[in-house]
Amino acid sequence: MHITHLIVVFIFGAVIGSFLNVCIYRLPRNKSIVHPSSACPACEKPVRFYDNIPLVSYLVLKGKCRDCGAPISFRYFLIELITAVIFMLIYRRWGLSYEFFIQIFFAAILIVISFIDYDFQIIPDILSIGGMVAGLIISFFRPGFRVMDAVYGVLIGGGVLFVIAYGYQLITKREGMGGGRGYTRF
Repeated sequence: MHITHLIVVFIFGAVIGSFLNVCIYRLPRNKSIVHPSSACPACEKPVRFYDNIPLVSYLVLKGKCRDCGAPISFRYFLIELITAVIFMLIYRRWGLSYEFFIQIFFAAILIVISFIDYDFQIIPDILSIGGMVAGLIISFFRPGFRVMDAVYGVLIGGGVLFVIAYGYQLITKREGMGGGRGYTRF
């Protein structure tokens, strides 16, 4: 495995991490993940393209908005870095293969879910249900993988969570899990 490949995958991961930051910020607020372009939350000025370079811009701007000087959360940098490292580790395991793309797809979903859940204690349905449907569809194209195993996994995994949520609601008379909201507007 050549170091150049790892560097390219690291950069690719940082770029995807930048997009994941958009998803983490906008999905729970029910905002579009494609429009408008990124803006400073403090002064609402659009982020210039050269100030939107993953990892690098945060360091160059010293964690502050170029226009108003408001601090930029270190978490943006951290998520870009985490995504880049995870993608690089997946590449080291799978190389440039079909499996690599499957793994980074689900890793990206899990990163977004983790941070949204940490901030808002919700998991948007578009991510949980979308991830289950994507996993089921992908199982059709995996050699040696039985589709029924995927169907059982979705039914058992989703069923157990449904029973827990429903049981909690029956006992406490309030919603404790589920209804993640956050349907994406593209």
